[in-house]
Amino acid sequence: MTGAGAVMWRWRSNPLRRTPDIVEAWTRLLLGVFLLLAAPLACVVAVEATYHHEQDRAEQQRSSWTPVQVTLIGSAPRENLYTERGVVGTKGKAVVRWSVRGHKKTGIATVTADSLRGTVTTIWVDRHNRVTAAPLDPGSVVARSALAGAAMFVGVIISVLGVRLAVGRIGFRRRLIEWDRAWADVEPQWAHRA
Repeated sequence: MTGAGAVMWRWRSNPLRRTPDIVEAWTRLLLGVFLLLAAPLACVVAVEATYHHEQDRAEQQRSSWTPVQVTLIGSAPRENLYTERGVVGTKGKAVVRWSVRGHKKTGIATVTADSLRGTVTTIWVDRHNRVTAAPLDPGSVVARSALAGAAMFVGVIISVLGVRLAVGRIGFRRRLIEWDRAWADVEPQWAHRA
């Protein structure tokens, strides 16, 4: 049987075709259409929803967090630099000090690598004057949205494949049951011939 014939045999009338074969054929067709239509739509919805959510979150962060000028109390030594996959990063942790309405505050902030004591830099603090990361930038918002879209696409594909496998297994079991019934009808006739 050729490739096209192997795929199309469930659609043609023949004595070997059973009800599970028809159900599997229709399931494959419907899942294929669903995959072609729903996967891109689900991706677009996920990207849009994530983009608007992250954009609102970035706006909220910008409105509630404030940038402050800080002075490094200690240097950011090379051993405090974070490493990622064996590559030394360009940022390090250092103790910083800043002033809020005349009150001195101290905290640990991420600063440029090898910053020396006394260096003045800018960090972000929340409403309670705790050191926090910078608000989400537009690039991060777009990246998170794209990641959500990709995750949704993979999720739809995995779901479709899961349904396809489940229907295939159920169809296989049903075919075995039907073949057993057919054999139970035919076997006594063959037994008398022997």
